[in-house]
Formats: sequence, C-alpha cells, structure tokens
Amino acid sequence: MRKRYLVPLLALLTLSVVAGGIMLRQSVRGAAGPDLSKLPAVTEVTLPPPSPSAATSPVASAPTPTPAPLPAAFRLGVPFTTQAPLGDWPKHQESCEEANLVMLDAYWKGNRSVVLDPATADRGINALVAWQVKNWGSEDDLTDRRLGELAKQYYGYSYEVVPITEEAMKRSIVAGVPVVLGVTTHGLGNPRYPNFQNHHLVLGYSVSHFITLVGYDDQGFILNDPGITPGRGYHVVYTQLLFAIDNLDQQRPTLNEGRVMLLIHPAG
Repeated sequence: MRKRYLVPLLALLTLSVVAGGIMLRQSVRGAAGPDLSKLPAVTEVTLPPPSPSAATSPVASAPTPTPAPLPAAFRLGVPFTTQAPLGDWPKHQESCEEANLVMLDAYWKGNRSVVLDPATADRGINALVAWQVKNWGSEDDLTDRRLGELAKQYYGYSYEVVPITEEAMKRSIVAGVPVVLGVTTHGLGNPRYPNFQNHHLVLGYSVSHFITLVGYDDQGFILNDPGITPGRGYHVVYTQLLFAIDNLDQQRPTLNEGRVMLLIHPAG
C-alpha cells in the first residue's frame, strides 16, 4: 500500500491532533481480525499447475469441453505477511506490491506456513525494494503489468493480466493460481482501515493498493491483504471487488488498466 501517512495537511491542524491521528492508525492496525475459524480448509493443488490462460486457449478442430463444476468453497495455502512484518509501517508505506510478491513466492516454493516468519518476510520485501531502486530508479506505485514484470525479472515467474469475471477468478484459485488485484484501500469496504469512517474514499486517505485472493466460500472471496495487521481471511464479495478496482481507476488514472486480474505463476 502506498503513502498512507501522506494525507492532505490542513494548516490549522495542531501537533496534538496529528499525534492523535497516528495513535488511531496504530490502534486500527492492532484491532481484532475476522473470525478465521470459519474459513474453509486449505486444499493442496499439485504444483506447478497449468497456466489458466493456456488451459483456455483454443485448439484447432477440438471441441470446447464443458467446464467442471466449481467447488462450493476452496482455499489455497498462501502464507500471509503484512507489508511491515516487523511493525515499521512508516518505512513500508509503499511496500504492498513487494509484500504480495513475497507471499506468492513463498507459496510457489511450497511454504505452507500460516504466517511467514517476520524477519524473513522483511528481508524479502527489502530486497525487492532495493532491486527496483537499482534497476528501475525508484520504488514506484505499480500497475498490474509492471508488478507482473517485477515478478518476472526478479523471480523468473510468468504472468498474465486478463479480464476478470467472478467465475474466472474462482477457476484460477481452484487451478492453484492465486489472484492479484489492484484496488483502493477504502474501496474494499474494510472498516479496519485508517480513516475509513472519517475520510471514506477521500484521495490521500484511501490509497492505491494490491491484494491477493487465496480462496472463496459462501461469504465471498478470501483475501491476504498485507495493508493491515488483521488482513488475513477478510471476506469481500465480488461486487465490492469491482467497486475497489473501479475506484482505483477513477482516483489514479495512471494506474488504470480496467477490470483485470494479475496471475503470477512458475514459467512453463
């Protein structure tokens, strides 16, 4: 997530109000998370799975197979980390992209920890930041395609940016490929985010962000959201995800790629 502290500064704000705001942000990050006991069990998928795009590519003169029915619920064992694994949120305000890649890399390498070791996750995030600064000149807000390029150039993964539908996202998850989405923080509808109540959807308070969908059930899609401490297991329904994507496209036109999902997976 990017620049959560760089909110518009009003000339009449006093130091005490600013300090109070920071205290509020910290208390929100430490708030109780969703009830994880009701999540569906993790389903292991043989790795590496076929690319969803390759699986749907037309074959000359071959009949189109009828898609298999989707399971009612499905969840992948993608480990979780926040984008500030050691609690240094001011340092990692721009590190949501890196945190999502660290989670995905751990998943593809067979790590099935519920939560990644904080020190290991922090080293992974810092290494990705350093690589961008060295090779791209800075750590910037990334589009879906640029994030895919980072995964390709740094880790050697393949990626596709493809249009989303509810069924396509579920089928990708069932195929073993987590779904990455570019959104806004407040657009997700999660009241645990800082300034959600007082500055809902206001640019500078609600910021561009990336999340990873790791499953779904009858309550909606299941997220690994590195932008807040209780970010594992939060549910968002499909229409809310569409709103969060559209809100990003409206607020940050330079990041606008439409209603798409990013699929990152081993090459081949």
